[in-house]
Amino acid sequence: MLCLSSTIFTFLALLAFAKGENCESPQFKITSYSTKDARLTAESAAQVEITVKCKNGKQPSTLYADINGQVVPCAQSAGSPGKYYLGVSAATHKQLAKGRTSVKLYDDDTYSTLRKTRTDDAAKAVKPFGEVDFYHPGASFGPWLPSEFIAVIGFGLVWWAAYRERSKILA
Repeated sequence: MLCLSSTIFTFLALLAFAKGENCESPQFKITSYSTKDARLTAESAAQVEITVKCKNGKQPSTLYADINGQVVPCAQSAGSPGKYYLGVSAATHKQLAKGRTSVKLYDDDTYSTLRKTRTDDAAKAVKPFGEVDFYHPGASFGPWLPSEFIAVIGFGLVWWAAYRERSKILA
């Protein structure tokens, strides 16, 4: 009888634990870093840090991001619960548009609903877990003349002036 009651108790405890809770009224904080110099790289990239705070304290176990129709998983910070990281890259600087980029976020429940949809219209009807924007300032191609070139020209002018003065003194 003792074994049966402990088995039932264990089953009920596991059932209560497995039920879990969903994140209620999530709040998002975004920090982003992106490519700023187009002369040094061929591709544009952005790193987005997403901090999620829930009213009930329950954090989503996994977060998925939809950027321009492509859904990718977010990396979760092991040391800081509620922090997720998203990497965005584009083959050219023009593909990662300058300005605000909207990102739809999905937790496990909303992502499974999204995966079950068969058409684009049904996918648009799925309400995301949250939606955030990150700002990409765009890639700058820098000045027309690089500073190294100006330094070499300046050195050449100083050398030419010194050589000319030396020639006058020796003549």
